[in-house]
Amino acid sequence: MSFNRYIPTEYRQNLSKYKYSGIDESLLSRYVLGPYWTKLVTFFPVTMAPNTITGLGFLCVVANLLTMFYYAPDMTGVCPSWAYYSFGIGLFVYQSLDAIDGKQARRTGTSGPLGELFDHGCDALNTSLEVILAANALQLNQSWWTILSHFLTLANFYLSTWEEYHTGTLYLSAFSGPVEGILMIVILYLITGFFGTGIWLHTVRSYLGLSPDVLPMIPDMQLNHFFVAFGTIGLIGNILTGFQHVIKARKDKNLPVAPALVGVLPYVGSSLVAFFWLNASPDIVSEHLVPWILYIGLSFGYTVGLMITAHVTHQPFPLFNISFLPLMFGAFNANLPAFGFERLFGSHMENIYLWSCLAFSAAAYAHFAINVVNDLCDYFDIWCFTIKHPKKAE
Repeated sequence: MSFNRYIPTEYRQNLSKYKYSGIDESLLSRYVLGPYWTKLVTFFPVTMAPNTITGLGFLCVVANLLTMFYYAPDMTGVCPSWAYYSFGIGLFVYQSLDAIDGKQARRTGTSGPLGELFDHGCDALNTSLEVILAANALQLNQSWWTILSHFLTLANFYLSTWEEYHTGTLYLSAFSGPVEGILMIVILYLITGFFGTGIWLHTVRSYLGLSPDVLPMIPDMQLNHFFVAFGTIGLIGNILTGFQHVIKARKDKNLPVAPALVGVLPYVGSSLVAFFWLNASPDIVSEHLVPWILYIGLSFGYTVGLMITAHVTHQPFPLFNISFLPLMFGAFNANLPAFGFERLFGSHMENIYLWSCLAFSAAAYAHFAINVVNDLCDYFDIWCFTIKHPKKAE
């Protein structure tokens, strides 16, 4: 058996001890989506592997992204109305298939850590892809508003994964991103398809037809900016809830709280480094945001993939990985003039470096995914996209 750098030999036996734990407090899930998902999974044959269902859903999002790139390769153009309808349908299909893969695993007797790793991996990548699609639909385009949107969505996902690592449970609150958040974006796409992208450029007050002296507490900001501000408020709530769960879990186990809180620093630190790079290289924000989001998205997928792997194998929390290196070097180079030095490469070469970062992160993520999937398949004697040993439903 060859050594796997992601799952060292001494942690492999913990794979057999893993058992998924989740709490979903969403009323929408319980009374509306839950029954729909329970019925939907019965349309899939028990010979179909759960990961195949998840992968099909993710391909819908990829198809949406390719459609947008065809009509608006730099995110700033406007797509046909049917394209925005397809974005909404594609995301809803992704949510539906993503929700039933666990049910399919129980139907086929194939539940295990591979499913969680594959599911979370697709979710992590989808987070960045939807930022690009939503930024185009909302006409945030290449701007700091899109950067902020990306930061908020990634922060929510990172905090949720960090919380699951320390509590052993995936918590979905009464209003969560995977349920209500996705449905809001689906509705956003459908509204864009019906009314056009221009609707999001109206201010809140003008859209409501309010004069300046009526209800002054309502902000006079564009609707697209209002949605980003709303996401900021949601992030604050998730931060507080996540910290409460982690602190309680650590105290219940008589473990110190501080080491767990350190796990938030990688995301905070990398976000600050990213800001320093973008602040020193504003052309990335206004002209090269697509490769930036794809690069950061793949790096993020690699980072949370390591976190989830550590969670299911009971490894120490990963505080640093190679995906941070290109980011740190890019920020270092961009900020050299602030210290009286010339850049190692100028802004005209920075776009090439950015695409190189994207290629590096794609290679790193592929290496991680292939090695971990192969290792889990070898350990459990299973296949990833087909059912090797059919079993009776549980």
